[in-house]
Amino acid sequence: MEFFGALIALILCFIVFLIVAAVIRYAIDSSKTSKRLEDLIKEVHYLRTEIKQQNNNKQGDNKYIIDEKV
Repeated sequence: MEFFGALIALILCFIVFLIVAAVIRYAIDSSKTSKRLEDLIKEVHYLRTEIKQQNNNKQGDNKYIIDEKV
């Protein structure tokens, strides 16, 4: 009988832990700081792709300049 009581207490503690974790996760995801961080990450990704495109364009321009010199 004591085993079942301990098992039920353990299951209840686990359920409470999951509920607390879900509440904390929701609070973090819905905060303004995390939304701003997400926007910042998107902006950095956009800038990286733009820089790569500019570098590819510069390499292409240099290629044509070398061909013209030859």
